[in-house]
Amino acid sequence: MLVLSLALQFDRAVVLVHAQEPSALQAALALEQLLENSIARSEKSVVAIARVKKVVHADADLLAPLVQPFRGQDPTDPDFIPNEFGAGVVIDPDGLILTTHHVIGDPIASGQSEYYVWSQRKPFRAQVVAADPWFDLAVLKIEASGLTPIPFGDGSQVRKGKIVIALGNPHAIARDGEASASWGIISNLLRRAPRVTQGETDASSRDSVHHYGTLLQTDAKLNLGFSGGALINLRGEMIGLSVSYAAAAGYETAAGFAIPVDDKFRRTVDSLRQGRKPEFGFLGVKPESIASELRQSGFHGARITQILTATPAARAELKTGDIISHINGNAVHDDDDLIRLVSSLPPESSAEFTVVRGNLDRGQARVLKKQVLLSKKFVSSPQYGTAVEPNWRGLQADYSTAVPNFERIAHRLDPAGCVHVHRVDHDSASWNAGLRPGMLISHVQRRRVSTPAEFYAAMQGKTGDVRLRAISSDGSAIVRTVSP
Repeated sequence: MLVLSLALQFDRAVVLVHAQEPSALQAALALEQLLENSIARSEKSVVAIARVKKVVHADADLLAPLVQPFRGQDPTDPDFIPNEFGAGVVIDPDGLILTTHHVIGDPIASGQSEYYVWSQRKPFRAQVVAADPWFDLAVLKIEASGLTPIPFGDGSQVRKGKIVIALGNPHAIARDGEASASWGIISNLLRRAPRVTQGETDASSRDSVHHYGTLLQTDAKLNLGFSGGALINLRGEMIGLSVSYAAAAGYETAAGFAIPVDDKFRRTVDSLRQGRKPEFGFLGVKPESIASELRQSGFHGARITQILTATPAARAELKTGDIISHINGNAVHDDDDLIRLVSSLPPESSAEFTVVRGNLDRGQARVLKKQVLLSKKFVSSPQYGTAVEPNWRGLQADYSTAVPNFERIAHRLDPAGCVHVHRVDHDSASWNAGLRPGMLISHVQRRRVSTPAEFYAAMQGKTGDVRLRAISSDGSAIVRTVSP
């Protein structure tokens, strides 16, 4: 009887549980409500952006039939349809707009273009505050107040299968204040941005960290114009900034990716909103992926094939042939991983490298831990910032590694540390003292300087003549005295 009583109670409990389970329609309606609420919370923070090229040859009568549709037409006119457009998100109530660098193009050549932003049907002229092609981000400023900033979520914790919503400006139709929505799931993580140049194979030709595998991939439909828009979760938080890359040859549609909102993203955005050019880490090695036989045996990492003189790698006593398997505990699977992880850290950050040294094939390798103080990477595509950069008597100093073709000048660097003369204003005190761009400064008076911060700190309070020890472009040691 006791067994029968327990069995009957169990059956009634099962029936009760099934009775309380939502029906398929109820579950669908609950998801629908979540989507509606998430969009409602975020859509006011998404704006439309247009880049409008100025007519350069307005007096060229032969070109008149080609440029007439855009000549004299006010871009704020509701009937104006831009041919270069994207989306952005509000990050400050007083008019700061975040978008992708490729939406605005090269702001240094902004004399050829004007930027417009539409927020809640209102058109605004926009100015570029700062832009960085390496992280593919830019910040614009419009004269507005009371805007609704989008809340940032955590894009570093997402997993495949997470439901996401994309909000953007497809085909420039969101100028009416209504961002378009698309939804799907996170399809994959740490994806590489598609190659733009046909046949591109050299890593040095890649101008974005996203070519090394940083992106969230989504199956949410991202039409042309979603770039710079928000990829949000069901809480209405932005976990990624959408990038709708052009379709690769042989594919019909554009690929759906997003830059994840993580600590690297936040650090870059923080620099841009202040008008500063972001800075990225540099190690000073040439890596290659390890042999396939080692990978098949379960090993992973990137092998060092060359170490450049007077770089963080040389100072940390890394060696050619070393295999870097982890950086700050993050696994390094190949050379792309190494470049991505190093350049995602800021200069002067100390990173722990796990190094495998020795002959793995013979079982004679050992694992080492190396603390490496990173320097600054040179970004080949022009960065842009409106913040006033430090300047001492007409001279701007930068990290010695942040120069084009660094490997060609590495042998000239002082291994103990020096800074690079980035710019010298004509007819300034530094110019008149014979200092020129490309020189390397190792000492201010008798004080060693290895970073720009150390250089400018050494100049604090100096009002008279200042003696500098430097290395000229031909490698010879020189001394220059800079008068006030």
